[in-house]
Amino acid sequence: MSSRSTFTCRWALLGLSSIAVTFVEDLLLPRNANDPIRHEIACVSTTGTVERARGWLADRNVPGADAAVKVYSSSDEMLAQGDFDVVYISTPHPLHYQAALSALRHKRSVLVEKPATMNKAQFLRLADEAKKNEGVVLMEAMWTRYLPATLHLQETLLPKIGTVKRVFADLSVPIVDPAAVSSTSARLIDKQAGAGAMLDMGVYALTCADVALGGSDDTTVAYADSIPFATGSALIDDINTVVLRSPAAVAIVTTSLSLAGASCADDKLAVTKVAPGVRIEATNAQVSIPFPLIRPQELHIEWYGDSDENKKQEKREVVKLPVERGWGLWYQADVMAKAIQAQRKISSAPGKVIGEDESARILGWMDTARKTADIVYDAGLEAV
Repeated sequence: MSSRSTFTCRWALLGLSSIAVTFVEDLLLPRNANDPIRHEIACVSTTGTVERARGWLADRNVPGADAAVKVYSSSDEMLAQGDFDVVYISTPHPLHYQAALSALRHKRSVLVEKPATMNKAQFLRLADEAKKNEGVVLMEAMWTRYLPATLHLQETLLPKIGTVKRVFADLSVPIVDPAAVSSTSARLIDKQAGAGAMLDMGVYALTCADVALGGSDDTTVAYADSIPFATGSALIDDINTVVLRSPAAVAIVTTSLSLAGASCADDKLAVTKVAPGVRIEATNAQVSIPFPLIRPQELHIEWYGDSDENKKQEKREVVKLPVERGWGLWYQADVMAKAIQAQRKISSAPGKVIGEDESARILGWMDTARKTADIVYDAGLEAV
């Protein structure tokens, strides 16, 4: 029997969104008996009825859905009174900032969906607030960074493939039909809810480019352009192109809510595409990641080497690192739980922001790209 103690991380849910469905189902997947981390849902806040919230929990087979899980009609009340370790915020992104700020002011640890905020300034304000509160942990829910394939790319492949010279990253998924916006989910075409390919898709694609480029603050936005579609009341950015430039490399990042293809599949992320989601070209090798880049499970490598012998014959290999169970959102939850557990072992531990530099860098790129491509939101959504 393992001598390690088990830590059960108790979650509060602020927002019962579609991504929250996947997150909760991932949290509650069966685990090995010796796994040191467990998760449970302790409470939720809802703007609807208590009955609706309990029905939502029951549909996810959440233990205690009928009574033990506390349901609050006010997020402020939950943040002030709830008995939990961390709050998961999955409201539309314009609401992230105020919800996370309120949670941090109540000295709560926060996992906030991506993009964490509408802009870099809002995120830096959250980071400052987190650091002022002992024991608090703040993290953006960029779950792709914590998957096995991403970590292998960062820790094992990038040090071997030589100097990265060029990166292509694309996340284009046909979830909106510009010719039939009336049949589209309201959130995806509501500018006040943060709709647009840059914030919805760009945060993922830019993150993958950031990983491939080695996470350098010397990387800047060299170009950005957007082809929008009209909803009748607003222009929603759709076919976007962002070019990043670092001292040694360039990255071309593309996103769209309407391209590519007209797949009839219910799950647009489950289809197979000819083009890879990511291609990394370096001096010793080329690496490609099949679609979708948000959930890498294979790394296709073509080695052309730095020696005369290697250059005579290219070598190809496929490294398979599948998500162990579920969709994979539980990896980030484990990272969060371990950080909270570690904080509690340190007397007067200062607040901690996981991935602060990465999140701030991506949000800064999106700020610049939106300004360059004339992607504009109501000023009130961006206020700090």
